[in-house]
Amino acid sequence: HNHYVYSAQFHPKEDLVVSASLDQTVRVWDISGLRKKNAAPGTVAYDESAHRASQQADIFGSTDAIVKFVLEGHDRSVNWASFHPTLPLIVSCGDDRQVKLWRMN
Repeated sequence: HNHYVYSAQFHPKEDLVVSASLDQTVRVWDISGLRKKNAAPGTVAYDESAHRASQQADIFGSTDAIVKFVLEGHDRSVNWASFHPTLPLIVSCGDDRQVKLWRMN
């Protein structure tokens, strides 16, 4: 499945991004590799997870963002997802007319 993104949001404090997708999933991405990257412009830093990073490249154009969680539970496309500003929670809503609250632990 390609992860066609409807919305994405940065975490208020951590190096994380949450994305909502047509493929009925919510994904949490660890983008700390982008912050730490020292490679020259136009190159892609390689790490051990690069072999399973084809979908990451679709969104971030590199393999420096790693999928940390794939949240499955919506029955149709997910239109929007957001981190809670202070608690370890994610909220999402989709074409299945459901609002879901996810605990990040």
